[in-house]
Amino acid sequence: MTRQSPRKYHYRMKTYSTLVLSPRDHQGFYKAAGDFALEDLDKRASKHVKKDRVNIIYPFYQYGTYPRYAPAETQYYIPGSSIKGALTRIGAEEGKPSLTIDDIRVKNEDIQLYHLQKVQNLSKEDAPIEIDEFFPNVAVEMLRADSEYAGELFYDASRSENKPEHYFREADQATRTKLKQLIQKIKEILEQEIKGEDRFNLNELRNNVQAILDEPKADNSNSYLLILGGYKGLMLSVISGRDGYKSAIYLDKMNRLPHGLVQVTLEQSSE
Repeated sequence: MTRQSPRKYHYRMKTYSTLVLSPRDHQGFYKAAGDFALEDLDKRASKHVKKDRVNIIYPFYQYGTYPRYAPAETQYYIPGSSIKGALTRIGAEEGKPSLTIDDIRVKNEDIQLYHLQKVQNLSKEDAPIEIDEFFPNVAVEMLRADSEYAGELFYDASRSENKPEHYFREADQATRTKLKQLIQKIKEILEQEIKGEDRFNLNELRNNVQAILDEPKADNSNSYLLILGGYKGLMLSVISGRDGYKSAIYLDKMNRLPHGLVQVTLEQSSE
């Protein structure tokens, strides 16, 4: 019996919000070590970054190593493994995984520096809840919101009866459940003491997430909602059946959405 060649799929990915993908084995670029100077931040820092306070830069995934921070020369990429990791059950199957997902090269100009924004004082009863910078001396490279990229994946039918659509459909359903958990948590937070501007931003976060969930989706749609990368918090990482559990909430403050919210659209190749 002749073994079938893996089937190729093209996919398009659009970012709803900023995407944080930092390699764990890279400890960052340090100002004190001479890895960057203030002027190195000028072209990459978003308007909200306080450049004079930045002492550490955490990089986006990149090919190769660089002795200094050099974003104009860096080869950035989205690891295929980060997309594969968002597919909820593929790693639980017996035998070898049936999907191979290629990396995507990222344009340098689409990478920008941001401060992380976090909802603070969630577990403190004597302090008002507020949104503030998390590690204000750290700037993190992120892929901009509204970026669009294309990639390829390969499906080996001899290893699994499940086609790629199956995995992406399950991941989409899990993502929607996690986002509903976030909405419920925000509703609880808004019942507590919180500053006016931060209340507005949290309410917008809730409304924007709900608007994405409410977007009409055809039964035969090949577009799927996923959460990629880091700084998601527990409630956007796992599905929990219990109320009141603790979870950090990070947000893309400019777009008022969680980090890493993307839409992936699959298109089977005719090749």
